[in-house]
Amino acid sequence: MAIAEEVFVSRLLGKTVVDPRGKKIGKLADVLVNEEELPRVVGFLLREAGGRTVLVDWTEVHVWIRQYISLRHVREELTLLPPEGFYLYLARDLLDKQIVDLNGRKVVRINDLKLAAIQGALRLIAVDIGLRGLLRRLGLRRFVHWWERRVRDLPDTLIRWQDVERIENEASRVKLNVPYQRLAKLHPADLADIIEELNNRDRTVVLQALETEVAAEAFQEIEPEVQSAILEHLNGERASDLLETMPADEAAEILSELPDEKAEELLNLMEAEQANEVRELLEYEEGTAGRLMTREFLAFGREMTVDEAIAKLRAARPDPDVAYYLYVIDERGVLCGVVSLRDLVISSPSTRLGEIMNPEVIKVRDTDDQAKVAEVITKYDLLAVPVVDEAGILVGVVIINDLVDAVFLEKIRRKITRRFSGG
Repeated sequence: MAIAEEVFVSRLLGKTVVDPRGKKIGKLADVLVNEEELPRVVGFLLREAGGRTVLVDWTEVHVWIRQYISLRHVREELTLLPPEGFYLYLARDLLDKQIVDLNGRKVVRINDLKLAAIQGALRLIAVDIGLRGLLRRLGLRRFVHWWERRVRDLPDTLIRWQDVERIENEASRVKLNVPYQRLAKLHPADLADIIEELNNRDRTVVLQALETEVAAEAFQEIEPEVQSAILEHLNGERASDLLETMPADEAAEILSELPDEKAEELLNLMEAEQANEVRELLEYEEGTAGRLMTREFLAFGREMTVDEAIAKLRAARPDPDVAYYLYVIDERGVLCGVVSLRDLVISSPSTRLGEIMNPEVIKVRDTDDQAKVAEVITKYDLLAVPVVDEAGILVGVVIINDLVDAVFLEKIRRKITRRFSGG
């Protein structure tokens, strides 16, 4: 078979297909590849004169030139591919579809696909996302030549196939063996940016396929309005799985943006203990410390020794955000002191926490608004502040990072909105 060194798929689509005698038998409607690392062309979709389509083995291609593709055998003797095979259709499954540029950490649209001869086989090596690829697809090569002669060159904007993560198309029979394994290696913030760029269908496909922990970490980085849209479209079981892996305060914030019926549906699908924590937070008014606080905090009895507290810390392996301060409570759960990590480390192992705690604890009420919380944290230069109810019982902790997201970033969003709306 005569194989061109390189060819774009757009140059093959629509080509007239002839048998060895030069008789026209149809047109090339699509190119099929397999699932190798560099997908190999295994066949093409032949659309015959009457509209019927068949899958022809690529080994039947003898030669192609600008005007047509010549086959080795007459129509009746062609080697055909089984229609139930697992093929990726380049035109149907990839052209005009969104894919992820892993190096650029962004979502792009495929305008054309580049094939190249490698060790006797034609393989998919790159996707073209540039203007040149689009014009080529539209059959405007003459315009490209005119533009390049009079203005400037239009380079091919190519991305190597190895640097691409495709979004599974439900119509495609070729499914990823390990879905989105390369996406899963990205930083959660980068993955969140990519998910935000996708349409609702593709967002759902990706989050449904990623491992739960990976999906949840990325989901927490997504903008609130996008989170709500995703939960509206995501499978209920999957949505509840994501919410269960998140801190209760973040899950409550997301659910508060959903219609009550949808929020209750997801809560009912969550584990009872976690759902109850979220429900308790949702009982607080929006904008209060109670709604903002996390219930994942460290509390110790005053009779506990330093050695016992350190052992408990090691066993709990708390997140850094909640390990800034150790709060001391009495038998009723009333906040009665705080111990810094420094004091814990330098004290004798047998010392009781009640002996080294600072009883003058800076705290806020669960009903205080976010402005009051921000004032306290700023005034006393705190990394976190404990939250108590009317009886003085420790019910949560507000972390400075959550406060920044809730108060300061919201102010920035409002300013940007007013600026672009002319307000």
